[in-house]
Amino acid sequence: MKKLDALFALLKKPSIILGVYLVVAAGAAIHLELFDIFSEYKEGSENFIMNSSMNNYIIYQDSFLHLIHHETLYGYHWSEYYDWYLYSPSFPFIIMPFALLPKYIGVVLWCVFNALALFYAVKLLNIDEKKKVFIWWFVLQELLTSIQNVQVNPVVAALFILTFVAFERKKVGLAALIIAASMFIKVFGIVGASLFLLYPQRLKFIGYLIFWSAIVFLLPLVFIPFDELTKQYLGWYNTIINLHSTNVNDLSVMSLLSIHLHFTMSDALRYAMQGIAVILFCIKYIRYKSYGDEQFKLLFLASILVWTTIFNNAVESPSFIIAITGVAIWYIADTKSKLNLALLIFAFIFTSMAYTDLFPRYLKTNFFIPYAIKCLPCFLIWMKIEYELIFRKRTKMQALNA
Repeated sequence: MKKLDALFALLKKPSIILGVYLVVAAGAAIHLELFDIFSEYKEGSENFIMNSSMNNYIIYQDSFLHLIHHETLYGYHWSEYYDWYLYSPSFPFIIMPFALLPKYIGVVLWCVFNALALFYAVKLLNIDEKKKVFIWWFVLQELLTSIQNVQVNPVVAALFILTFVAFERKKVGLAALIIAASMFIKVFGIVGASLFLLYPQRLKFIGYLIFWSAIVFLLPLVFIPFDELTKQYLGWYNTIINLHSTNVNDLSVMSLLSIHLHFTMSDALRYAMQGIAVILFCIKYIRYKSYGDEQFKLLFLASILVWTTIFNNAVESPSFIIAITGVAIWYIADTKSKLNLALLIFAFIFTSMAYTDLFPRYLKTNFFIPYAIKCLPCFLIWMKIEYELIFRKRTKMQALNA
């Protein structure tokens, strides 16, 4: 028992958890590298590109190279990678420090950077350390899933949290900068701005957001002329619009409902459902007397993290690190109940673990994936969050930072 207690005490130490995050991130990246290094296909061949484990990183890395060489970021680059570049013309500035390094070094540092971003964002939350420990461990599996796909989503999740932290510390200019950076990585990063109504200095924030958005928008002018920049942004716009119409295998609420209720999802219906989701998201603003309540604000942050994931028509399994971070924050912020615990366990098993080797491949292939099961727990939890924010009277919960 003493050894077990000592082990549990060790696993609660932030320094140990940080070490685990670093090992997991670096280990996952090295595993991907080895897969490519020992590939049966010749590097640079079509088969190698189509089967590369580092494809997403190549997309990120080459975006910087395309920008500085005055090539289009969008469209076909099948000689370098498969799939599409979906990010803004300003995104290459984020990947630049990694893109300047050799590929096999850059990808390891990129994966470590993603893990560190999320770890330190949680660390900055003004909550009890035990609650931080819970969040760190709870999201670890989903973080691994994202890193194994060399995704940028852990950074996106971190930026949402850092926006919240900046608002809490009354640094509205910094909050605006973080939101501007976030939405030029993924468009839905703008949802972080929904927090600004909960805080004072709203006009000042709007001014800062316009300023920083303009700066980030124009960043590529460091390397390219303005007419080229406009073409790049037009390419980004067209890519996002086309993605909305062609992506039919996502794990969003829209797909979840169409699959289980047996109706065909048209573009018009998808937009309508997303519009209804926006309205439902905004209803909680009526609780203006709760804006200063710590619990309300943390639940609001949790709502943002889950909502931006499950109502995104391009959401894939690695994107759920954003939602599952919201689930963890919801659980530590909400009052404890058997229902909440059951929903938490449901999310851990069917969102975080469903695509792992815990379940047989047959079950994943024939049930979890085709029926978008990964989204279901997060959807139920999001509805629970909205209920708490809209209908429940604010009660004094246990101190968040005691």
